[in-house]
Amino acid sequence: MANTVRLRGSFWPQDSWGRVTNAALSREGISSHVLDASEEAADLALERFGDRLHSVYLSGPAARGRPGGAAFFALLRMGPPLSSPEERSSDSWEHAASLRLRRRHPRLGRIAFAVFSWKDVFTTDSVFSPARFRLAVNSICVAGRNMNRMLAPQRLDAAVANGDILAFRNRMLNATARISAAQGPERIRAAATDAGHAVLSAAFALVLEREQIYTEDLDLRRDLFALNYPSRTDELREAYAMATRPASDAMKVLTFIDNACRWLTPMTDAWLNANNPQRADRLKA
Repeated sequence: MANTVRLRGSFWPQDSWGRVTNAALSREGISSHVLDASEEAADLALERFGDRLHSVYLSGPAARGRPGGAAFFALLRMGPPLSSPEERSSDSWEHAASLRLRRRHPRLGRIAFAVFSWKDVFTTDSVFSPARFRLAVNSICVAGRNMNRMLAPQRLDAAVANGDILAFRNRMLNATARISAAQGPERIRAAATDAGHAVLSAAFALVLEREQIYTEDLDLRRDLFALNYPSRTDELREAYAMATRPASDAMKVLTFIDNACRWLTPMTDAWLNANNPQRADRLKA
């Protein structure tokens, strides 16, 4: 029997100025089971938003033909603000849509859904847009009008790193709360996966501007941080294991979260004090 070899991560393509370009495949390169999930995601978004829906995008590892999960982004048309409280807060719908897609398409693994307004992507105040960055570096239009050509290559700076660093504490608190309320091993593993991703994302963000290299592959995020902070190699290995082979033991996961917060929080706080003392959600692009 042949040995199983884990697929190694890759770095995103960059243009001659060092800006990150879109690493996603063409729509024709998507596998059939990913395309099925993408079409269902588009149907869910159309049912929810109707004429307000502009387009739907596939992102995450699945957009590059790799295992490890998928993300779907629904872009809403330019227009008046959403009126009702239900329209303005789409978090519960995003969560429900993600759960439905996970149940229906378990082969994809971890699935997330997010809704972007037109102003989230095409900002007018020169502030960095996390939504535009996500669409520009790894997305395929799977429904509606393709806006990828309107998204310029993205440079790597503190504004890009800010989101994952600022969100680290809340992501770990959220994982802790989910584990405390979990009623089965699957929910514990899901929270453990998110906690592992949070550690790897924040750690990589700390070295992103220095390295001027971009990747969303967890093994390379782990390794790039360890190259800069070799004394934390073991902690990054543990985070990678938690993200890719999550534990179902609640106490083990809570211990991991507590330990990670003890060593990584001072580092994220120091970065924020230097680059974002006001703790703003978005920095100037």
